[in-house]
Amino acid sequence: MTMSFPAGSSGNSLKWAIVLALLIDVPFFAMILFSGKPETAMLLTAILPIGISALIVYASYTAGKMEYTLGDKEFRLNFPLSPLRISYSRIRGAGKVETTLGMRLFGGSLPGSHWGRFATSNLGSLQVYATKYKGEFVLLEMSDGERILISPLEPDAFLGALSGRTTVAAPTLIDVEEPRFDRRLAAAQIAVVTLAWLALVAFVVSIYPNLPEIIPVHFGFDGVPNRWGSKVEMLWLLGLATIFPAMNAFFAIKFGKYNKGLTTFLSVVFLLAVGLFILVVNQILSA
Repeated sequence: MTMSFPAGSSGNSLKWAIVLALLIDVPFFAMILFSGKPETAMLLTAILPIGISALIVYASYTAGKMEYTLGDKEFRLNFPLSPLRISYSRIRGAGKVETTLGMRLFGGSLPGSHWGRFATSNLGSLQVYATKYKGEFVLLEMSDGERILISPLEPDAFLGALSGRTTVAAPTLIDVEEPRFDRRLAAAQIAVVTLAWLALVAFVVSIYPNLPEIIPVHFGFDGVPNRWGSKVEMLWLLGLATIFPAMNAFFAIKFGKYNKGLTTFLSVVFLLAVGLFILVVNQILSA
């Protein structure tokens, strides 16, 4: 007899997915709105963020309705975008664990949906098919050594039904010490990118009152202006640049202890991005 167990999920996941979708779509549509007569290429470009936001909302919606299914011969995990089937003969151990998902090594995360290989706070790296990032999970240990983390709403009921399908032992739990968070390195990464962004803000604020009302806002590959607009668009450019210090701080704080090399590399990328915005503003002034 087939038995299904709903995944534990937050009722706010879909709401956050919609908010995230709006954060992606609104800037694109704002640029189209303030560009005057939108070009066909610009309208076609808007299809990309619409498609991405639709995928985010769909994945979060389906994750909220996801079930772990115990069939007669196999365990089925109908995870959005990444379904999984596991023969009972492969499952060697199963049990409840408390952990927190850390850095994603390979996979994806959306509101209410996490899948792929993640570093965890105390169990090392695991293959994850879950609808939450911390709390009580079920750990499945495979005969080939692979470990899979899932999040049924009622772990005890799920484990009881699983033991009726196949003989499983308690999983081998080896606590892995969580890496140390280097506060000085994170602070330095955040400070450098934030100071560069503040320099950009100070530069724009100092020149903005003396700018003409109409300025070049788009350039061709030859560096010649091909579209003009209100100087207010420079403030939109400044607002868009805010995302770089914000994302840099988020990655440095959340993932710095798991991979210092990656977060340092990202800080350099964000710093170069701010520098690129400074060059864009300078090109507008010299046009």
